[in-house]
Amino acid sequence: MSKKVLKGKEAPKAQPKKPEVEIKLTEDEIKDCKEAFDLFDLDNSGTIDPKEVQAALNSLGKDQSPTIFRLLAGIEELGAEIDFDSFLGHINERLGNRESKEGVQRILDLFDAEGTGHITLKALTRVARELGESMTEDELAHALERISSLGKPELTFEDFYKVMTKKVYG
Repeated sequence: MSKKVLKGKEAPKAQPKKPEVEIKLTEDEIKDCKEAFDLFDLDNSGTIDPKEVQAALNSLGKDQSPTIFRLLAGIEELGAEIDFDSFLGHINERLGNRESKEGVQRILDLFDAEGTGHITLKALTRVARELGESMTEDELAHALERISSLGKPELTFEDFYKVMTKKVYG
């Protein structure tokens, strides 16, 4: 078999395919990731540079959005030019599989900035504000109390796992 020649040069080799990773995000979450990616893509090149991400995060202020900082931690390891698929894969990996205990633990860790091992009312209120949720602290406390096995507005890992895997009533 002969190689295809273009004006005296060999045809460019195909880029190696990235390994397929099963994306466990919902359509809405993928749309949110795309919106975030587009915010980081300051030059509309279709790729982002870890420096662009860092600059955007610094403008938010680390104290104001620790959940976002933990979610994007390690993104610089993807290289100098990160396309949307790589970005989405990173977010997917950070969130983990919501069906596994390990994946749910990763998500709980995003909430748990204090390192208590639980989702406290303070942590849920902070994440709700970061995400633009408009529920009051009383409404959040009531929601936590309804599903907490502790009888107070705080979720254990097992409570959170039941909610995440929709095993609340069974």
